[in-house]
Amino acid sequence: MKDFKDFNSKLDGISQIIGVLSKNLEILKKVSKFGDHYDEINQNYKKLIDLHVLYCKDISTLETRINSRRHELLDKTMTVIKVLQVYATDKEKTNLQLRLELLSFEYLNDCSDLELIKISKKVWLTATKVGGYSTTFLKRIKSALNPENSKANLKFEKKYGLTSEMIKDIEEAIISFIESMVIYQQAFNKKINLSGEMKQVFKETKKLLSKKTDKFVLLYQKSNPDFYKEYNQVRELQIKKPLIMPANEESSVLNTGNESLEEVVVVKSKRKNLQAQEVEKQESLS
Repeated sequence: MKDFKDFNSKLDGISQIIGVLSKNLEILKKVSKFGDHYDEINQNYKKLIDLHVLYCKDISTLETRINSRRHELLDKTMTVIKVLQVYATDKEKTNLQLRLELLSFEYLNDCSDLELIKISKKVWLTATKVGGYSTTFLKRIKSALNPENSKANLKFEKKYGLTSEMIKDIEEAIISFIESMVIYQQAFNKKINLSGEMKQVFKETKKLLSKKTDKFVLLYQKSNPDFYKEYNQVRELQIKKPLIMPANEESSVLNTGNESLEEVVVVKSKRKNLQAQEVEKQESLS
């Protein structure tokens, strides 16, 4: 939920930036790099929108299904546990009594999904063994060929109420619950991956704005004050401070007088080249 609100807020912020820039395309066209940055921001925004649509896909129905399947498994398992508890007490099966003693509804309800599956499987195996029911095709054939086993099963069923259908119900409930878990986990993992992708694009866009776009806008502080003011108002809300030209760049921009932005960029580029040449010259002399 926190990510959801954060993503919406960041998307809204980028949308506002694009809105300001799109109204001033003539200014952006004066410097090709500025226009390139605008295009890149736009592309990132479109990508984020596509990812956000997928991220917002509702998986509550899958969550409801898994909760329903869990409750069903819990109910089927407890039914058989109660029968086994009666059987263990009646036959004085001490070890079995001890194993079943703690398996109350409250205990199973507090178990994790995997723990519940593990316990249900053990209950299924115990009930199958105690009831003498066949769990494989080969055992079913042998059981059918031995009428005495069938009579014993019927006797046990009549005395304790444990039927083959009850055991089959646990088996099907386990499988159904696992299937719903897998489907939900796949959807949940997809959300996590989408969240990671969005965070990466947000990070790239933030860097693009702070390292490049903001600096280009600052160059228009005097020549296009309305554009600068509108952009700055939006960015100030996002970065919690007004845009300020770094000290090492401020003087070169403020002293340009009526020079165009292109001329400012060229002058700064030449200055950097001259500085680099001077450094190389001093190094060669030393």
